[in-house]
Amino acid sequence: MFIPTIADGIVAAVALGLCYRLYKRKTRLPLPPGPKGLPLIGNVLDMPKSHAWKTFAQWGDIYGGIMSVTLMGQPFVILNDPAMATEILDKRGNLYADRPTLEMANMSGWDRVLSSARYGDDFREYRRLIGKVIGTKGSMAKFNAVEDYQANMFLKRVLEDPKGFDAATRKTAGAMVLHLTYGYKIKEEGNDPLVDLADKALAEFSEITRPGAFLVDVMPILKYVPSWFPGAGFKRLAKMYTKSCDDLADVPLAYVREQMVNGEETESYASNLLHEKDLTEERLNQIKWSAASFYGAGADTTVSVVTAYFLAAAKYPEVQSKAQAEIDAVVGQNRLPTFEDRKSLPYIEAICKELLRWLPIVPLAVPHRAMTDDVYENYFIPKDTLVIANVWKFLHDPNVYKDPFLFNPDRFLGPNPPPDPTDVGVFGYGRRVCPGAHLADVSVWINVAKAVAGLTITRALDSSGKEVDPVAETTDGIISRPVPFTCTVAPRSQQIIQLVLEATADAP
Repeated sequence: MFIPTIADGIVAAVALGLCYRLYKRKTRLPLPPGPKGLPLIGNVLDMPKSHAWKTFAQWGDIYGGIMSVTLMGQPFVILNDPAMATEILDKRGNLYADRPTLEMANMSGWDRVLSSARYGDDFREYRRLIGKVIGTKGSMAKFNAVEDYQANMFLKRVLEDPKGFDAATRKTAGAMVLHLTYGYKIKEEGNDPLVDLADKALAEFSEITRPGAFLVDVMPILKYVPSWFPGAGFKRLAKMYTKSCDDLADVPLAYVREQMVNGEETESYASNLLHEKDLTEERLNQIKWSAASFYGAGADTTVSVVTAYFLAAAKYPEVQSKAQAEIDAVVGQNRLPTFEDRKSLPYIEAICKELLRWLPIVPLAVPHRAMTDDVYENYFIPKDTLVIANVWKFLHDPNVYKDPFLFNPDRFLGPNPPPDPTDVGVFGYGRRVCPGAHLADVSVWINVAKAVAGLTITRALDSSGKEVDPVAETTDGIISRPVPFTCTVAPRSQQIIQLVLEATADAP
C-alpha cells in the first residue's frame, strides 16, 4: 500500500505550485485591446445604438484586427481582419463551434433553430438532414426546374405590380423554400399567410439577436423579473416573439401532416422525413425544427440580395446596360435565361458577387462562443467569450476592394480579382457555415439573371420631375436588407411579357 511521505508532499506541493503559476501566467495574458470601459459595467455606454459594424470597423482602425469589449463582465472579441477570422473560426473551429446563450433568444424560443442552437447532437443532426438535401452544388441541380419556374413567376409578379417589387421578391423566395421544405404552393392573389408568417418571425429574430439590443443578454438575472415590473417590457415581447417562432415551425408542418392524411402530399423535405417508421417525440422535434431552420437557410439571402439588385440597377444605370448587353449577346431576346447559360454570363456572375459584397446580408455574422480558454497572438480569449467577425469591414476594406462603397462588378473580372465574398465570411465560418449557401447561390443567380433580361429599372422621379438617387443603406439587425427605396420598373419589351406568360403557364 502506498503511504505518502513528507517528500511526496513537497513534490506534490511544488507540482501544484508550478501548475498554478502556469495557469496564472496564461490567464495573466491580456484580453485583446479595446476602448477602456468603466468599473463593473465595462463598455456598456460605448456600444453603438445601431449599425454596430461601422463603429467596430472604426475601432478596428485604432485597436487592430483583433479587439475586445466587455459588457457587465461578459467579454466580446471583435475580428476586423479576415485572416484572423479564418485562423480563429475556421482553423480552430472545434473550439468556437458553439453559439452564445442569448437570453432574449432563448426566452423567445429561437434556441431551437439551427442558427442559434447550441453545439450538440441536435445541431449536428439538423445539419446532416439539411445537408443531404441542399448541401452541395450537385444536390441543388435537381431543383433547377423549380428554381427556374419560380424565377419566371418572380418576373410575372413584378410585371403585374411594378411598385411592389420588394413584395414580389419576398413572395418568390418564400415560395421556393416553402415548396422544397413542405411541398407548399403559395397563394398568388394577395399576401400568402405562410410567407407573411415567416417574414414576421425572421424580422423578429434579427431584432432579438442584434448585439446590445436587450439588457437581459448581458444581465441574465433580469429574466427572473416579473413581466409587470417597470422596465420588463422585454418579457412581454419575448412572449409575443415565442408565438411567432412556434408558428414558424408548427403551422407548415401541420399542413404537411394534413396533406399526408388526405393522400394529397407533395414530396418535400418534411414529408420524406415524416415517413420514417416509429417516430419518437425527439425525432419529431428534430424534423420540425430542422424544417423551420431550412427557411432561413436560403430565403433571407435571396430577399436581401435580389432587392439590392433593384437598388444597384437604379443607382448605377451603366451596370444594368452592360448586363443587358451581355444577356442579349448570349441569350438573345426570344427566350429567357436559364441555368444552362450561367457559364456564358460572367458579368451577371460578377454582379451577384458584388451584391453580396456591397450590402452584406449578415454584416457581423452570427456570434460564435469560445468553448474553452484559448490564446491567440499572446491575447487571452476566455471560455464563453462571444466572438464576432465583422464581415462588413472585410468587404469594405479599400486595400482589398478599391472604392468599396461603389457598386462595381468589374472588380471581379480580369486576371487578378479580389477575394470572392463567399470566401470572406458571407455565409459564416467553421462548423457554423450556413448549410443553405448553395441554395442561396442558385436562387440569387437565376432571379438576378431573369431581372436583367426582363426588366428596365430606372430612378424614380420626385414631385418636381427630378431623379431620386436611392441611398445605399441597410436596415439594422443581424440580418440586414436595403432600407426602403423607390424606383421605376418596366418590362424591357412587349415580347418579354409574352415570354413570361408562356414560361409560367405550366408549373413543374
